[in-house]
Amino acid sequence: MNRTLTIPYYQQVDTSKLSDITVVYCRLSQDDGLDGDSNSIINQKNILFEVVIREKLPNPVLFVDDGFSGTNFDRPAISEALRLVENGQVSNFIVKDLSRLGRSYIKVGQLTEITFPSFDVRFIALNDGIDSNKPNETNSIFLPIKSLMDEMYAADTSKKIRAVIQAKARAGERVTVNPPYGYLKDPDNPKNWIIDPVASEVVKRIFQEAKSGKSANEIGKLLETEHIEKPDVYRIKNGRKPLSGVKNSNYSPYYWSRETITRLLGREEYLGHTVNLRKRSKSYKDKRKLENPKENWLIFENTHEAIIDQETFDIVQKMRSHKRSNQRYKNRVGHENLFAGLVFCGTCGRKHYFCPQEKNGLNHDHYKCSGYRKPIDGCENPHYIQKSALIEIVSDKLRQTIREINLNKEDFLKSLEKQSHAQFSKDNKRQHQQLQKEEHRSVEIDRIIQKLYEDNLLGKISDERFVKLSQTYEEEQKQLQTSISNLTEKLAKQQEDSLNISKFMARISKYTELPELTVEMVNELIDKIVIHKPTGTKRNRIIQIDIYYNFIGKLNIEKASQAD
Repeated sequence: MNRTLTIPYYQQVDTSKLSDITVVYCRLSQDDGLDGDSNSIINQKNILFEVVIREKLPNPVLFVDDGFSGTNFDRPAISEALRLVENGQVSNFIVKDLSRLGRSYIKVGQLTEITFPSFDVRFIALNDGIDSNKPNETNSIFLPIKSLMDEMYAADTSKKIRAVIQAKARAGERVTVNPPYGYLKDPDNPKNWIIDPVASEVVKRIFQEAKSGKSANEIGKLLETEHIEKPDVYRIKNGRKPLSGVKNSNYSPYYWSRETITRLLGREEYLGHTVNLRKRSKSYKDKRKLENPKENWLIFENTHEAIIDQETFDIVQKMRSHKRSNQRYKNRVGHENLFAGLVFCGTCGRKHYFCPQEKNGLNHDHYKCSGYRKPIDGCENPHYIQKSALIEIVSDKLRQTIREINLNKEDFLKSLEKQSHAQFSKDNKRQHQQLQKEEHRSVEIDRIIQKLYEDNLLGKISDERFVKLSQTYEEEQKQLQTSISNLTEKLAKQQEDSLNISKFMARISKYTELPELTVEMVNELIDKIVIHKPTGTKRNRIIQIDIYYNFIGKLNIEKASQAD
């Protein structure tokens, strides 16, 4: 049931100067709303105000929490009412029944047994026959039992709701109530998402800035400078209620936090996918949302229009996994970590550190093996290389590749296909033979087990012998099935080579020339750069550098680059 959050009635009354207040408290959760009019706010209010008139209770003030679960005591109206109690301004507190106060045995007990008596507050739960001014032995025994039953009801309801949500999630139905920033609910079908023309452009801008190498903090400051409203402010301004968990702050309406940017950059919903079970709560009492491990997410592809293409999303995720800045040289021109996360050691396989450095006003930025001089399993050589030298080498190789493509694209494609085919043919033939052999053996084992079963029925072999032999063959068949599955996956992966060549060509064909390397260009085209151990000394010192491209790996048609 969709419900518009009711503004608590106490906000319409100035309680700061009132004393001897009668709190008339009403609560209705979304689930209670399904029970009919008997639990409605209007009926609760009418019933309770009859008590106020009959008992001649002074200064009645209505407090309403509409759409809040009784297991949650972080409700605006109850919080304000209890604040007045603790200020000594309340003389009476009335509810329709204990469950309206809450469905927590411990919290309700604390209020009715400690808080209200301590502040001399008369507590009335009308339908439960509880009135602290008219105590009786039956009520004193009944109250904690009733409170416990209310909590058990909440636990059972929560269990059922969780089961329904899990079933919907597995069936591919969205269990997220609100679409992420960039999308809107379809007015004709609220279960569908449509693109928000304004917010979606901001999402595209965020991804493009991340792809160009900007950090989440830098993107946030850029949006703030341009006075682009942050998601929760934009949501409220456009007539939608704030998301649960979003709290008011003293920050500017244009303040984009690093956490907000990071969260948006990781959302696969922008690819057009439905992502279910991304978060979970600890229990029905603790409503805080915890991140589920990604392997537990349920992802259903192409359920709505995408805002971000797969290529951009993948590049951004790759870049997000790399540390790009050094605090001492952060945002200083000329000290950018252009190859963040892409440079590796050819000896130990570890990543290279980026070491920004200035000496006598000159730039000495360089990359060095992160395993060098480690006390345990350290790398024997730093594989040190100047950033300027690496930029020159990578630029030259990319220019050479782009030039070859522009001169004769067909010849370049043939050489790529030949390189791929050579490795594919070698591995493919061997793995196909292995797959056929193992599939034949698996079928053969089925026949052997069938024969053993028949021999056992005819008394040719004993039951003990049959069990021992069949277990041995079944274990072998189990291992074969695992191997067959792995080989099938490898062969399927090898068949993607032609597609990968097309992907690489699509990316590099965007560049008809290479005036200057950029972070975006480097991450679009390069998978990794391997720095090998230097040979020679001083002026004869030579470092071999291998460049591995995205999708196709190292090009055999080019020689390894060298730096001195």
